[in-house]
Amino acid sequence: MATSTPTPDATGTLAAPAPGPVPSRGQAAPSRPRHFPCFDGLRAIAALSVLALHSAWQSGFTLHSPLGVYTSRLDIGVSVFFLISGFLLYRPFAASHLSGREAPSAGRFYLRRLLRIIPAYWLALTLLTYVLHVVTLSGWQGAVSHYGFAQIYIPTQIFTGIGPSWSLCTEMSFYLFVPLYAAVVAGGERDPGRMVRRELVGLGTLVAVSFGFRAWALNQPGCTHDCFAHPTLTSTMADWLPSYFDLFALGMLLAVVSSWFVLTDAEPAWARHRAFPWVSWAAAAATFVVVSNLGIDRNVISIIPPGLDIARQTLYGVFAFFLLLPAVFGEQDHGAIRQLLRSWPLASIGVVSYGVYLWHQGWITQWMRWTDTVDLHGSFVALLVPVLALSLFSAAGSYFVVERPLLRLKDHLSWWRRPRAGADLGGRPALHARDA
Repeated sequence: MATSTPTPDATGTLAAPAPGPVPSRGQAAPSRPRHFPCFDGLRAIAALSVLALHSAWQSGFTLHSPLGVYTSRLDIGVSVFFLISGFLLYRPFAASHLSGREAPSAGRFYLRRLLRIIPAYWLALTLLTYVLHVVTLSGWQGAVSHYGFAQIYIPTQIFTGIGPSWSLCTEMSFYLFVPLYAAVVAGGERDPGRMVRRELVGLGTLVAVSFGFRAWALNQPGCTHDCFAHPTLTSTMADWLPSYFDLFALGMLLAVVSSWFVLTDAEPAWARHRAFPWVSWAAAAATFVVVSNLGIDRNVISIIPPGLDIARQTLYGVFAFFLLLPAVFGEQDHGAIRQLLRSWPLASIGVVSYGVYLWHQGWITQWMRWTDTVDLHGSFVALLVPVLALSLFSAAGSYFVVERPLLRLKDHLSWWRRPRAGADLGGRPALHARDA
């Protein structure tokens, strides 16, 4: 299916206890702040990779250049966004499970997510459809399905609307899933050690379900060579949430391990080593080279044999995992890689990355109309540069006019009960999340 990046989440600060054994749940202890300031840079990388994916495809670069084997795999940015969501959205739940603190309010969680996702998406869908006319909705059924994030469940709607928005549907499903899953995993457990084991068993179960469901879905009769001409419900199942549990679970795993390290003040020495970010990103780069040379069809939309498809997604997850590691562990103000992720240009793009995701494919269509560019017969750079500029312009407008005011509203919707200053792990100052 069409690729894109889903969206947005939070940076945050988290207090860590003083060195020593695992504190008793609810026991107060000295604290030091913990930051995750590199995630806007990660969002920028993911958003730019998807923009480059579609620009390279529409210009014909992916099909005609030897480097097309690499640009065809830039949909890997979707996996990066899924891991970011898994980490940032599940971390407050994981921290509360380990510390014995009350879990975040499901109602507030849902309201925050809806305010973050829906208004900017509805604005982009409306303007791209009814003003620029670069997006098509098929009647009132199309409008209902796309405005309601349901197009991946309706075969006749899957190839209309904002193409990349299929991943928003998957993300919305994940948002609904997280508080319910967290409540089941917590299960009233009071011991931190046993709670960690419950978390790991739960995440292992999600991965097993993901592999099983995706293998089953890809082997259904509807997933055949003619599924694009005659899409069926089974041909859309590979886009449903269970197919991507493995990617979200990797991000959730980072959330659990990070919370445990803070609780015990036991982050390993390798996480603080100056070579750690370079080794991690080298592993990510090697994984990208491997997955790009598996012989997968270069077409953005194509049928891939089930085994090859699962191998691709697994390697995408490995890539994203190693890409995120330096942003989760270690001193976040040390090293060139973290400085790059925190740099003004990359972090600024990350802040408006949701808008870049929503607008870029529409601007590709519009720019090709303006320049009379024939599909698959243009210049990659000549398409990429103006589309990036237009996407950033519209994304910034969306951010300052729609998203930022709502972000301020969301800041008043605390994840935690605050009759007092709040408490994070072991009764220490609370984690404060800021959605970017």
